[in-house]
Amino acid sequence: MQSLLLDRAIGSISALEFATTLSETFYGILHQTVKSDVFPPNCHRNASVNSLSVEKNEYRYLLSGCADSSIKLWDLKDQDSKEVENEVDAKQNYKRNYDAYDYDNPQSTFSNIATIPRKSVHMFGISSIQWWPYDTGMFVSGSFDHTVKVWDTNEMTPVHTFDMLNRVYSIDICGNDTANKFLSTALVAVGSDQPFIRLLDLRSASSAHTLQGHRGKTLCVKWHPQNPNLLASGGFDGEVKVWDIRRSKSCLCRLDMLKTNNTSLNTDNLTKTSVKAHLGPVNGIEWDETGTTLYTAGNDDKVRVWDMISSLAPPINKLINFGPLTRNKYPQCIPLLLNPRSESELQYLLFPSDNGDLFIFRTIDGKMVSRLSRKGTKNVGRTTSMVNAGPFTGTYYCGTIDGEIISWSPQWDQPNLEDIVEDESFSAFNPEKQNRLAQEAKDIIAADSLIY
Repeated sequence: MQSLLLDRAIGSISALEFATTLSETFYGILHQTVKSDVFPPNCHRNASVNSLSVEKNEYRYLLSGCADSSIKLWDLKDQDSKEVENEVDAKQNYKRNYDAYDYDNPQSTFSNIATIPRKSVHMFGISSIQWWPYDTGMFVSGSFDHTVKVWDTNEMTPVHTFDMLNRVYSIDICGNDTANKFLSTALVAVGSDQPFIRLLDLRSASSAHTLQGHRGKTLCVKWHPQNPNLLASGGFDGEVKVWDIRRSKSCLCRLDMLKTNNTSLNTDNLTKTSVKAHLGPVNGIEWDETGTTLYTAGNDDKVRVWDMISSLAPPINKLINFGPLTRNKYPQCIPLLLNPRSESELQYLLFPSDNGDLFIFRTIDGKMVSRLSRKGTKNVGRTTSMVNAGPFTGTYYCGTIDGEIISWSPQWDQPNLEDIVEDESFSAFNPEKQNRLAQEAKDIIAADSLIY
């Protein structure tokens, strides 16, 4: 660390290189946050926190949607003081024993600035919630009460309701704001109890399009990060499909776990009866930031990585093995989360296992970097939602099935300054040392004058 600080001070490395090198170390030292920068204990009263969403403009406001149909808005830059530091935590300042902290009584917690009480708007649990990408004035929520609602954040009231006639499992917003307003889009993809995907147009407040093709429920949907016309979906039938919403035959390709190179099964599989991406329902999908790689998770306990550009359709299964510890048996949509690509040389995948642990894997080879386990009296609930607190922070917020929101952040052991004893023989204020150094300098100057 000292050499890194020196290189940055003398300009050998840029600020970005310094931040990237530092961020690379975060994922091996993540711990559950304690004392401050945490959420109130049992903030959702034992009901599952099904969805979290943080706005990407300032990374300040966080929305949490709960299984009891309540919604809460949190200010991550403001904290409410709870109590003074207790004796147990005061002793942990330097030599940190993370099992000894009092996780149930933090000193300060994030401020809850707005709450939508249970059953006041949505009648059943919130399945998905998401900010509008461009500002904090609007967000969208989907619920098991068959509705998708568009909200005005300033008033915290719904301004429009879409009746989906089926339970909503996941939503994803595609906001493509261009100079040509006729080319701008504001679509919400909705995965529900039906074997088709509904596209909702926020500009006209109507259902704009229907994508048919899955057999059974559509569990998860995710827009392409670069192309606003491409959408990926995962279904209860074990299939993953990529759609081009501009085409009359919208299904662009189907992901086949048996295609592992450019030569195998290099044929169009759109007409085949069954093409499996997983041997079970697919309940997790995540694109990388460039849109060249797709990550999927299924109830077969597998996480698969797909190369979307190196061959003609269908894409290639890269056969990256994430080990035997991943557990995923619940059909509800689970969060797969990638760290921001710019903050580290390698990219990392965060996977919430059914046993309650949070695994961090390297995406390049599937190697496990860290295994995070909850602390405190409530430490067994699995993670049901996740968000990143911002680039170069290494901080993540995870909602759990028992009503908690857990903060994870990098933690370093700090030296106890009281234990540092200064050796007077090396002190810069030692008179004898100063006189000796001054005499040596005079001798060197005198020798140089004799040479020249």
